[in-house]
Amino acid sequence: MTEQEKQAVGTVETAELMDLIPNSLVTVLRVVASMGIDLVFVLLMAAFLFVMLWSNGASLRFAQASVLYPIGMMVGLLLTRSLLWLYRHERGLNEGLALKSVFLQTLRDWLPFILIDFIYENLHDLSRFFHTHDVAGTMMAWDIKLLGVELTLWSQKFFHPLMTDYMAFVYALYFAFPLVIMYFLSYRNLRLKLREMIFALSFAFLLGFLGYVFFPCSPPRYYLEGQFSAPAHLYGVFLYDQLQGRWDSLSAIRAGAFPSLHVGISTIALIYAYRLRRLSRFDRVLYWIYVPLIVSLWISTVYLRHHWLIDIIAGWMLAVLACVVAPLVTKGWEDLRGKYGLRFSRNS
Repeated sequence: MTEQEKQAVGTVETAELMDLIPNSLVTVLRVVASMGIDLVFVLLMAAFLFVMLWSNGASLRFAQASVLYPIGMMVGLLLTRSLLWLYRHERGLNEGLALKSVFLQTLRDWLPFILIDFIYENLHDLSRFFHTHDVAGTMMAWDIKLLGVELTLWSQKFFHPLMTDYMAFVYALYFAFPLVIMYFLSYRNLRLKLREMIFALSFAFLLGFLGYVFFPCSPPRYYLEGQFSAPAHLYGVFLYDQLQGRWDSLSAIRAGAFPSLHVGISTIALIYAYRLRRLSRFDRVLYWIYVPLIVSLWISTVYLRHHWLIDIIAGWMLAVLACVVAPLVTKGWEDLRGKYGLRFSRNS
């Protein structure tokens, strides 16, 4: 059988398979193809949040500070892309892309992630309703079994106020790491790669929430309170006291240590920085800047007494899973759009 005959047979088989799919499912698939995976994820998480709010008699918390970071990135991106458009327009280099399209394109790519972040933060708050037990004792036992010591107690020997400030600084950067990569993906109009990374982060948020629900776990600084002695309470010179006070005021639950999303989200950023490092010299430099900072962040989760070793391992596993699933889902969405004759263009 020739190659053309094989292709013809394959086309017929695909058409026959499509005929076997119920019309209702075909409609759903077409809607998914048209909307995009990110918007579908927003709708699913919003429905999940609504059910959680209704079943627990809770209400939305609109004052979510973390949402301000992607909003700020989006606003900055709108400004820089507009200035770039004006610069290119003066030189006749815009290739027919209207300024309105630049705005709409940026809003379309970023608003789903902002909504997902907002929904996740509210789900994170709601996980307190499931804290019927605390697995922190089990986590500590596993840590000791694996290493022979409890890491946060062992790490006291390295205490120094300046070290505490540095650890607080890198710990606070965890959400900035992916946002910087997303900013430059959007700035360069690499929209499909941007959506892939957004799905990886969204998937991690959802799995993180499920971890808080099924494995409520207090961090060492709460569970081992009274056992720290060198010092009993961490302190810094410049940053730590202010940052820790802010984190405590924003924390709605005390048993949300497993998995470590600080580790998970920063690891996703490091994986994508590695994957994108060959795009340009800038991306290569950014990757090598990220390596020591993100490794420091991982260490800070122990030094600052926020996480058990098992939390960190779970964060790594979550990140790897998200970074494996995201390209597959994005490729599947591309194929689905192609099947329905829908085009995803950089300028669409």
